Amino acid sequence: MNKIITLVIIFVTTVIYSQEKAFTIVNKQVSWQKIYESTKSALEIKKILMTNGKIKFNNNESDNNNLSGDISDFIMDFKGAGYTRMGTPNYLSNSSKFSGNFKMEFKEGKYRVSISNIKFKGDSWSLYSGGIGVSSNGDDNLESFALTKDREYFKGQFQGRSSSIIDHSFSDLFDVSKYDIKNDENW
Repeated sequence: MNKIITLVIIFVTTVIYSQEKAFTIVNKQVSWQKIYESTKSALEIKKILMTNGKIKFNNNESDNNNLSGDISDFIMDFKGAGYTRMGTPNYLSNSSKFSGNFKMEFKEGKYRVSISNIKFKGDSWSLYSGGIGVSSNGDDNLESFALTKDREYFKGQFQGRSSSIIDHSFSDLFDVSKYDIKNDENW
């Protein structure tokens, strides 16, 4: 019996520590980060990412090794992450549009993307009962769903399904190898 318990503990700790930590807490805010490998230049990557319409780069950048900008009206891909609508938290459904700020840093053969200030706009709602009314305009930030009240730790419910949906969606958004690049010269 002790051998089985020991094996289970070793397996669980290996699985937990081997998972990639894409989410971090920086200044009590949720931040997402991932490193991609690519032989393309920063300018080529910028051009490819601008084609989807969800990413807008800042125009005042003089350094090609660092790019920044905004994400807007981005819908999380829960189906691509392997989940159904019923198994997806409401704030990650098709009716919620996410936005945030990103920063891209380039080194030889790779680039790192960091996203912060992650917010979303969902459906507005109102609830009135017994003369008491509660309503929401649908605007919220990821911290209210991902972090504990003191904003020091991730909630347990976020670390499973929610984090994997968001990680998959952001990973696909910034992975230039997933974009179909059309060559304008062959018309």
